Amino acid sequence: MKGTVDISVIIPCYNSLQFVGDAIDSVLQSTISSFEILVVDDGSNEPVAPFLNDRYPNVGNLRCIRQENRGLSGARNTGIREALGEFLVFLDADDLILPDKLRVQLEFLRSNTTIHVVYSLSEWFKGDDPEQTFPVRFPIYEGDILTNLLYGNFIHVNSVMIPKNLVIDAGGFDESFKELEDWDLWLRLAVSDFQFACVQQILSKVRVHAGSMTSDQLKMNRTMVRVLEKNKTAILKNSIRLPNIKAAFYKALLNFCLLANLQKAFRIYFLEANREVGSRFLLPGIKILLKRIRSVFYTPVNQTTKELEHVWKDNRAAG
Repeated sequence: MKGTVDISVIIPCYNSLQFVGDAIDSVLQSTISSFEILVVDDGSNEPVAPFLNDRYPNVGNLRCIRQENRGLSGARNTGIREALGEFLVFLDADDLILPDKLRVQLEFLRSNTTIHVVYSLSEWFKGDDPEQTFPVRFPIYEGDILTNLLYGNFIHVNSVMIPKNLVIDAGGFDESFKELEDWDLWLRLAVSDFQFACVQQILSKVRVHAGSMTSDQLKMNRTMVRVLEKNKTAILKNSIRLPNIKAAFYKALLNFCLLANLQKAFRIYFLEANREVGSRFLLPGIKILLKRIRSVFYTPVNQTTKELEHVWKDNRAAG
């Protein structure tokens, strides 16, 4: 392709031909032109390249790479290695970005050199109607976000812009995770004291599919426990920089053990937390034990799933 490539937009695609054109079109509407689009065909049953050649015969900044199926993380990692841009944007094949996203976030990172990762606000949209949107009610945290990030992922992957070298140095996406691989990456970056900032504009849209909205919550919550277990040593090494990080870590881990119904792990980590944190864990420990008792009588609910279920319920009622 001709011209400067500041940004590589990486779009993994696995059997998503019905959506990927919309994702690409959203990037092509960007208000800057110094970007490339890198579609990674992750072993789709129907190859993606012929579709792209037919639909975009004259788009010179669009490339397609086909590989054997390696999952979402593996497809993104291939895109990272092949990317020409200084900065990366990760866009799932069924999601969209808004025209100003690339320009606004590039200008922000160029102007704020102490910030390493910038994200934005997002909104949900239902099925095939990008105009039928619903607010995402995630909290906003900036700067050193490690403690906040322990309690869950409040950063949509398609809302982020990040330097390519930062992702490579962090090791890319962990291909052992089939979900929450983005949360794992944000945690690893935050552990290394990289600074995050939020542009408080809606710059991306996340498609909500009925019946697939982070649907297997037990599996999702167990993966959250796995992610925290994997990063445990690195997180706890930050206790000098963040004196309360141990208490926060165990509080988050125990909460996810409850959501995942991992009773044995809950007992082990509860004892470990009291041993490692001491008296500072007394009040959090009591609150967690009360949650544990309550969980005997009702199933704890993941708040993100609860919000998405409301989106579908409200929409059905309106229809």
